[in-house]
Amino acid sequence: MIEPYRRFAGEPGEQWTMFLLDPAGNALEFKAFADPAQLFARP
Repeated sequence: MIEPYRRFAGEPGEQWTMFLLDPAGNALEFKAFADPAQLFARP
């Protein structure tokens, strides 16, 4: 659905994110944080 891309590069909360559809058509979001301690940080 949306290819992986980096959000908030160089800022608190920097992450890679992507969206895809499961077999039932539900949109799923996957995220990977550069620093897991920044999970709730705001840019």
